[in-house]
Amino acid sequence: MSLLLNNYFYFAAFNRTSIAISVFTHYTAPLFVALLAPFLLSEKFETRLLVPLIIALFGLAAILAPDWHFNLSATDATGSLYGIASGLAYAFTLVFAKRLTTLIKPLSLVFWQGFFILIILSPFFTLNPLFAMPTSSWLLLIGLGITHCSLAPLLYLSGLKHIKAQHAAVIGYLEPLSAVFLGLLLAHEAPSWATWLGGALILFSGALITGLRKKTQI
Repeated sequence: MSLLLNNYFYFAAFNRTSIAISVFTHYTAPLFVALLAPFLLSEKFETRLLVPLIIALFGLAAILAPDWHFNLSATDATGSLYGIASGLAYAFTLVFAKRLTTLIKPLSLVFWQGFFILIILSPFFTLNPLFAMPTSSWLLLIGLGITHCSLAPLLYLSGLKHIKAQHAAVIGYLEPLSAVFLGLLLAHEAPSWATWLGGALILFSGALITGLRKKTQI
């Protein structure tokens, strides 16, 4: 349910406001994870994570700044709320997944969560019949299923098994950075200096998290 709500609210945010606002509000998830993990995972809250978290937030803001067109319109406000809701749902997804990785293999976990989502959504199948969609939409949906819904969570859960949920949440800020590089390679988009600065801050926050892990293990 948490993964389903995460995806729904995330796509709903894209449908109502800009990509920049949708992504930025969605990445409130690490804040929620930091608050939930001590209660649901018995992880000790690490105040040291606040520094890399703030650095990562500034980095993400720098990447999105050129496309930031926020105003107080009803659609942007609604989109922002959907984005924050997706961040909260994603936080619950990460917390639940962290507990499940100790009991279930990542591949089985990805399969069963997808299976239950399919059952939950099956009554809504007729809302938008796929048979009426063009071939290009089918191909995009297949690609989305393979990458976003299968390969990405499999890799993510495999790594989550070995680190704390709070650490994984902050390292997740590498995701928008990877989007910048894909845009450069596939869409030939030239990132601005603010984007490169934001990427450097995100990488630095990830390095700080790695350093904290090593100190904890020692």
